[in-house]
Amino acid sequence: MGWVFFVVSIPICFSISVAAGISKTYFAAHPQATFDAFDLGASKLVFAAGAFAAVAASIALALKFRATASVMVIAIWSAIVVGTPLARAFVKPGPEYFVRHVGSEVFFVPWQYIPAAPGASVVEVSNENGFSAALCLSNLKGRGDADCSRIQQLRVLPNEEGAADFDLKNWRKYRTEMRPGPDRLGYQSFDLTDTARPVGPTRVQHYFARQNSDGQLTRLVVCRLDDEKFCRHHALVGKYWLGYDASVAEADEKLDDRLAALVESWRRN
Repeated sequence: MGWVFFVVSIPICFSISVAAGISKTYFAAHPQATFDAFDLGASKLVFAAGAFAAVAASIALALKFRATASVMVIAIWSAIVVGTPLARAFVKPGPEYFVRHVGSEVFFVPWQYIPAAPGASVVEVSNENGFSAALCLSNLKGRGDADCSRIQQLRVLPNEEGAADFDLKNWRKYRTEMRPGPDRLGYQSFDLTDTARPVGPTRVQHYFARQNSDGQLTRLVVCRLDDEKFCRHHALVGKYWLGYDASVAEADEKLDDRLAALVESWRRN
């Protein structure tokens, strides 16, 4: 009887493990992730307990302890059948919001917008100065929305020199070495030649910048691969720098304002 229960449990445990494992790996921020983690652990425990019951019962039968074998199988499988759903009932769903910070300001970011690399855990409360959000630029929706097919990251940083990302630091560091070029779509263009490479083709980095009347940088677009379709946009909106990928022509101040409004809706102080 122990082997019958064990054999029947194998495909059940396998299917539960696969489904829970895939969901936990690719949707780590989903509130269901805590249940996926429980199901994954429970299926492994059931498999191990079922195997133990089958082997132990077989040994007991070989030693002529038939009653002991029966009691052992019934006790173990009763505990599995009753205890597993009972324990699952005490599992709480994961958070609907994740706490992120920009300077002294606190943001409650909905789980749909939390970036999660496959297999990586997600920190519920992060003290990092700045955060990333995953969304579609087309409709500003997050993961799980039917019309959101191309998820990409939005980076939110404070307008502080020490918190600037690589592109902004490079702009400030090498601005005097850049060659001005023709205006493009309302941007001032600049080229920075990489002179540090002793061999190979010379690499030229293209920068497109907008500045306010005080000469303060308000928008910076950095294009790579010598192609204006592969660019990183940095927009100063209020107190934040917003960073995201788009072509030169694809993004503008209207998109920046929409993104800023979305980020502002998450702010809690």
